[in-house]
Amino acid sequence: MNPSLISRRHFLAGANLLSGVGVFRPRRFNWAFRPDLSQQDQSTLDYTVHIKTSAIEVAPKRIISAITYNGQFPGPLLRFKEGRQTTVEIYNDTDTPEQLHWHGQRVGVDVDGSAEEGTPFIPAHGKRRITFTPGPSGFRFYHTHNRAGANLAAGQWAAR
Repeated sequence: MNPSLISRRHFLAGANLLSGVGVFRPRRFNWAFRPDLSQQDQSTLDYTVHIKTSAIEVAPKRIISAITYNGQFPGPLLRFKEGRQTTVEIYNDTDTPEQLHWHGQRVGVDVDGSAEEGTPFIPAHGKRRITFTPGPSGFRFYHTHNRAGANLAAGQWAAR
């Protein structure tokens, strides 16, 4: 065995250590996101998500413009309980219609967030409240499902 190669065990241990940095350094990525429900109907709303365009520094002095969720990329961690109905209010703070696709969830087309399946768009500077029952359990992610159409730059990052 080549001594300059790292073993799988050491690689996984290092990867686990690095993933823990996000938990203990919440200034960079707010993994422990808690929604502010102080001015909302707390009995029916579980989360609020704001879709907007923000400047993100992906490397020293390398800033890009990206779609963010509550000002973060990737978006904040949203915790759902499988089988328990969830309500999310989505604000589109951009100048174009947006989608919010719940990746890996078995949900109806009306809330799935996939334009190609017929989910209604969230209008520019508009909002939409959706309710669904999450499942199956697991680590999932959410993202936009915009189609480029005639604008081939749609859905891509732009360097600044």
